Parts: sequence; structure tokens; C-alpha cells
Amino acid sequence: MKVQLHTHDALNASVTIDLTSEDYQEKVQAEMKRLQRTANVKGFRPGKAPAGMIQKLYGKAVLAEVLQNLASDTMNDYVQKENLDILGYPISSTVMESDIDIENKTEFRFAFDLGLAPQFDLNLSSKDKLEKFEIEVGDSEIDKDIEYARQRQGGMENTEVSAEADVVYLNLTELDEKGKSPLEGGVENKPVSVVPEMIQDAKLKKALIGLKAGDTLTLSLAALFNNNETVMSSSLGLPKEGLADLNDKFQAQVSEIKRRTLAELNEEYFKQMFGAEDHPKTEAEYRERIKTNLERYYANEADLWLDHQIGHLLLEKHDLALPDEFLKRWLMANKPDDYNAENIEEKYAQERSALQRRLVIDKISAEAKIEASAEDIMEEAKVYYAGMYRQYGMNIDLGDAFLTETVQKRMSDREFVSQMADRVVYRKAYDHVKTLVAYKSKKLSVEQYFEHVNKHKHEHGE
Repeated sequence: MKVQLHTHDALNASVTIDLTSEDYQEKVQAEMKRLQRTANVKGFRPGKAPAGMIQKLYGKAVLAEVLQNLASDTMNDYVQKENLDILGYPISSTVMESDIDIENKTEFRFAFDLGLAPQFDLNLSSKDKLEKFEIEVGDSEIDKDIEYARQRQGGMENTEVSAEADVVYLNLTELDEKGKSPLEGGVENKPVSVVPEMIQDAKLKKALIGLKAGDTLTLSLAALFNNNETVMSSSLGLPKEGLADLNDKFQAQVSEIKRRTLAELNEEYFKQMFGAEDHPKTEAEYRERIKTNLERYYANEADLWLDHQIGHLLLEKHDLALPDEFLKRWLMANKPDDYNAENIEEKYAQERSALQRRLVIDKISAEAKIEASAEDIMEEAKVYYAGMYRQYGMNIDLGDAFLTETVQKRMSDREFVSQMADRVVYRKAYDHVKTLVAYKSKKLSVEQYFEHVNKHKHEHGE
């Protein structure tokens, strides 16, 4: 057996594996003997077919399988032995030819292409300055949060004339091509509900304000649902593919209008919001509690923004070259359901950025000796699940027995554990970067913070 590395450039290489009969014959014979003992051949009792017949029936298939497995195992062993820092896995070469003519030859060559990881040094220091925001919570944010909470705890009451924040209940009827008469066989008297302030089309939003029960108007179905096919499909009870057959013009008749009522600020309300044992006793205490919660929330937002900046910094300071063409081929070969010749260029751009960041994170982890212990992974999984439950309105403490039991059940899932370990490593690597760089502190209002973030996202196409 002969294994050779052929380096094409700093990022691309090929490996050729030359096999002679001495390398594979013993494995082939062992497999043929196993087949002879177990093969069920017509006309012979199980395991009694002649060796020549077994050879004729299965010889080429066995040889092909043994050769493929031997080449693959040899390739993997070589990568480990030579400590090659590769990206993805070796794939059949398009640079060097393989020679696998099992019909006419006894010596074979397998050629694999490899993508090599770029070699680089970390480029992070106190010269790199990141924005560290202190987001100040004002009365307007407190008022909005309280009003939203009171709406959630409040009720609904009928009202005569629709306002911007009211819920308007409509019966929709599809109109014909001219938009004048109901379409025969079309959607008829389909009840839906909308809130005018949620509609993006300014003209339609204005038309839905000031209506009374019994009023009718002609409107665009797409505009009513902000061109969101998922919401449109769900509201009308139709599959998405059926939406294309609908006319856009609909008649809408108002059936009723409801307005949200605000819950009263009293002790019972405070108990509902914070629990019977630790609730505020006065409106002033309630506002202070809301302010504290909002300050905690926006402090976390500031931390997330800092992490976002670090993500950009890692890529800006380490513009790593990659074996792009190899990686595109590798993605299409290994994930054919997700990547093909039509979408690979578009999708690869995202994969490329993620891989560059991953390489930098690995470098930071190696130099800072960052690891994910079993305890780290367990705690990260608790944070992950607590965040997931919070989306459903469940605030669960990290020390909760139910949460611990839920996480422990997932610890047997290797893929889940790997994902949590990655999260730990990324978090620790980002925390390490925070010790290397400098900061530019800045106080700003909530409104200014979101203006800044939205401007950044627009500039970076995020």
C-alpha cells in the first residue's frame, strides 16, 4: 500500500492511495468464506454452494466493497496519523484520477481531495474598541410596559365605532374579476378579526378606523394580511397553495367591534402580576418594580449587543481564506437535500461566515484552554430550556426540580449534548475576548438604542 499527499496550495490537497492484491486479498477471501457459509443459493442447501459459484455471484461486489472500505479507512487513518487540519471530510478527487477497474486490473488507485484549514494568528487587542451601552429606562417605557400588562390582564368590551387599537370582526366574501359581485363558488362570509394598527397599508388602515357594525367595504386580501401567506392561509382555513387561486378583491362586512379594557391597578392585580407573597403594595412600588425589571432586561440587551459586535469583530480582524470550491462540492455531496448547483452560491455565503467564525472560536479556545465540562453543559442546557419555557410565559428558576429533570433526560442525546457544549465554548470564548479588547461606554435612551441597532442591521443587511 502506498499513500501520498499532493499539496496544491495552502488550502487544497489530494491524497492518493495505491492498493495491490496483498493489501486487500485476505479481506476479500475472508468475506467470500463467510458468504459461502451463509449464502442461500437456489439448488443448494444453505452454506453448501460451491466456492466457484459464490465467486461468480458475489465476487465483484465483495471486491468493490472491500476496496471502498479499505480506502476510506486508510484515508481516515492517514489524516489522524499526519495530524492534517482539514475542513469537512475527504471526497472523491476531481484533480487527480482514481483507477478502480475491477474488471481488468488487480492494482487500484483511489484519489481524494482535502480542504485544509487556514493557518493564522489571533489579532485581538486593547486597540479594538467596542460599544458598551448603558440603556436608560424612562417613564415612557414604564408606562408602555404597564399598559401592555394591564391589557393582558384586562378584558374585552363591545364598542360602537372602531379605533386604531380595536379588534374589528369582519365577514369576508370573495368578489369576481371586476371586483363588483360575489364570486360564485368563492369564499363566502368567512369570519376573521383584524386590528387596524397592525395593518401596514396606510390607506386600508385608515379605512378600518371609524367603522360601525353592519358597515361594508371592498379591500385587498393581501393588504389585509400584510402579504403574509401563513396568516392568510390560517385565517381563511385554506392551504397555502390554494391562495393563488383567490381573487384579491374581497367584500368585508363588520360584524362587531371590541375594545380592550385595562385591568385596575389594585392589590388583586399586583398579586396576579407578582404573586401573593411578594407583590408591591402601592402604584409607586409597582412602577419601581417594573423599572427594575426593564433595567435588567435592557442590561441584557446591551450584553447581547456587545456579543453581536464581537461576532463582527472576529470576522473583520480575521478575514480567513477558505478552500471555497472544495467546501461547495463537499456540501452538495453530503447534504444534497439542502444544497444543489442552483442554490449553492447563495447558501454558501452564510456557511462561509459561520465557518470562519468557528475557526476563530476554536483558535481562541485552544490558546485560552477553554473547555466545556459536564457541569457547564448541564447549566447551559438549563439556561436553554428556561429560555424556551419563557417564550410560553413560564418563568422557571434554574434550580427548579422540574427543569433539572427535563435536562437530565436529554443528557443521553449526544447531538443535544454537543450543541450545548458548543454554546458553552462560544460563550466562554466571547467572555475571553471581552478581557482582550477596550470599551467605549455610552449612555442612551431605549429609543436611541433601537435606532442605533436598526441602522446597523440595515447597513449590514441583517
